[in-house]
Amino acid sequence: MNKTVILSVLCIHLGACTSTDTSQTASLEQAKYIDLTSDSKNQLLAQYWVSKKRVEPLYPIDAAKSRLSGCVDLVVGINSDGTWHLHKVKKSYPQGVFDKPTFAALSKWRWKAAANNVEKLPVLTTIQMDFMIQGSKNKNEADTQCGFANT
Repeated sequence: MNKTVILSVLCIHLGACTSTDTSQTASLEQAKYIDLTSDSKNQLLAQYWVSKKRVEPLYPIDAAKSRLSGCVDLVVGINSDGTWHLHKVKKSYPQGVFDKPTFAALSKWRWKAAANNVEKLPVLTTIQMDFMIQGSKNKNEADTQCGFANT
């Protein structure tokens, strides 16, 4: 019995030594990207990456029938190969309605490194996809949530 207790304690100790701290791994992954997500830095994107291919999202049929306008505001990483990956959805209004067409369109986007980004440094940036329909039944709320009145 004493051997079983010692063996159990040893196994737990060894397991704890080999476990990975996922918070450190996530922060290391994020550390590879230059963060351009703040309003003051967002205009710096053109110094690192230039849009090579941009595809507009399709308007969801159900949203059009319901006369809904909205937006999806994302934080994305532009990788060193000019493709993107989703970091997080900052805002989706109305929640989830326009997410799929946004991701479908973004999957076709490509960037090329700007002339002064010879190292092809990856960046984090924000992208907002807007969906507006004439005669929108949620116009006022969409204006507020998505900043349409400011554009």
